[in-house]
Amino acid sequence: MMTSMNLRRLTLLLFFTFLPFYFFTFTSARSIQTINADRAREVAREQIVWNGRLCPFSTFALDFLESVYGENRYKGLSPEQVVCGWILRPEVWKEEPMIRIPDEYLRAQLHIKGEYAKFAELFDDTLGYKLNSLGADLPERLRQMARETPAAISLDEKVGQIILLTKGELFQSRPADMEPLPAWRIEAEIFWNNASSWVLLLLVVVMIAVTAGALRLRKGTKIA
Repeated sequence: MMTSMNLRRLTLLLFFTFLPFYFFTFTSARSIQTINADRAREVAREQIVWNGRLCPFSTFALDFLESVYGENRYKGLSPEQVVCGWILRPEVWKEEPMIRIPDEYLRAQLHIKGEYAKFAELFDDTLGYKLNSLGADLPERLRQMARETPAAISLDEKVGQIILLTKGELFQSRPADMEPLPAWRIEAEIFWNNASSWVLLLLVVVMIAVTAGALRLRKGTKIA
């Protein structure tokens, strides 16, 4: 896990590295504060340790955004811009309606209007976590069941990811003694992350066709 010291270093690195581009993004990306698209593409290639493996920042950022928001872009921003925004300005991003709650009944229980909730909306005025108060007027056994529905568990996991991200515990920088991934592997993974579904389907079709052609060629060679 990333220590608080590492989080501070990462935050300072992001802030001072992207400071010349910071306010440009603020005024051009729908007034959402984060790094700009050019810097996001650079950050995408940074190598981190996440879920026990070394990978480009792009892979982690995409998974985070799809898990929390359900899409691979947020208001025109890339996954890297979203994650860096949360790291740099969590007090701003907690007001963004980006936590998807597809279950209508759960939204009604939490008094959330619309399919997406703000992080701040999930806590009351005394900073109490609203999920902990589900079924407060029910007997203990039923209250526990209300908190353990698939929808409630899914939402709790999304909130947990955001909390761990802002605490610097969701990923860590590549240790100096760890062998880095080769450049081609980074580029291939980033291409895969950003490719649309029809492009990936086309690649699969081409690979199948090439494999089938190679097998026919090999079979013809053996017969000859």
